[in-house]
Amino acid sequence: MNDRPPLNEAEAEARKSLVATVRSMLSGELPFVEGAVQVLRLKSQVGGIGDHDKDFSAFVVIESETDHLPLEAQRHLWAPEALARLEPELEKTQKWAESFAPEACANLVARFNHG
Repeated sequence: MNDRPPLNEAEAEARKSLVATVRSMLSGELPFVEGAVQVLRLKSQVGGIGDHDKDFSAFVVIESETDHLPLEAQRHLWAPEALARLEPELEKTQKWAESFAPEACANLVARFNHG
């Protein structure tokens, strides 16, 4: 767990961004596959998080299982036919992530929504 106060303003901002990101995933605004990358980037900015933190591990799993799929920002570089072929896998992957990621998101909100 991480219940220490933020060490500085940058860490406080990273915590706010983390909470906003996981809330976006919980609301369905941000797909879990997209959000996982953002959560893991923010993890290093939050500080005090162990390598095997259960809540962050959910996003490690999502990222490692989907790193062959294009993120939204990369899709313009892909051929439309390739994206169309990947669409069923993208949908299946999102449903798979929806089966366990919301719990990790809720836990992260509870842990880091303290300013």
